[in-house]
Amino acid sequence: MKKSCLMVIAGVCLLLTGCAGGVHESAPPAASSTPSDGMRVGDKITIRLTGVPSDEGYINEYQIPESGTITLPDLTRTFHAAGMRPGDLASQITDAYKSDKIYTNPNVTVIPEERFVSIGGDVRGPTRVLYTPDLTLLSAINACGGFTEYADKHHVRIIRNGEVIIVDAAAAAKGSPGAIDPIVYPGDQITIPRTIF
Repeated sequence: MKKSCLMVIAGVCLLLTGCAGGVHESAPPAASSTPSDGMRVGDKITIRLTGVPSDEGYINEYQIPESGTITLPDLTRTFHAAGMRPGDLASQITDAYKSDKIYTNPNVTVIPEERFVSIGGDVRGPTRVLYTPDLTLLSAINACGGFTEYADKHHVRIIRNGEVIIVDAAAAAKGSPGAIDPIVYPGDQITIPRTIF
């Protein structure tokens, strides 16, 4: 009897703990669920071919379509650009020109259009910040001049692909245990609300 009562109490405690966990602020997603640093559908890229007879080189601009693939002059195959890093895509295109015996020594460069993170709300200079792979939430906010005196630093919102992530930026700035200064990604919208006090 005592054993079954203890099991029921333990089950209720686990259930209450699980329910309580649902009301906490969202933590930044795990690294595996964050976007890669590769190119994405909708990105604009410039592909430059040099190192070939002067009248055969080119500079073409593309916007990566929904299919994620692009085609290039003189090549019959397509290239999957979405998810690729610019250097890797350039290597694939170079290899294709060589293996198809179109050019012996082509030089292909893939240049992605600059991408941005938008920061608004209670920062000193709301703006778009140029994305770099090491850009974090706090460095993006600092690039806007930092928080205003009315900013709610404990409930900073990152909107990414329709998901809202709430970060305690004050704790992250102090280096508090468990606090995270998350990496931000192109297209993220960061909003700093105003404190009610």
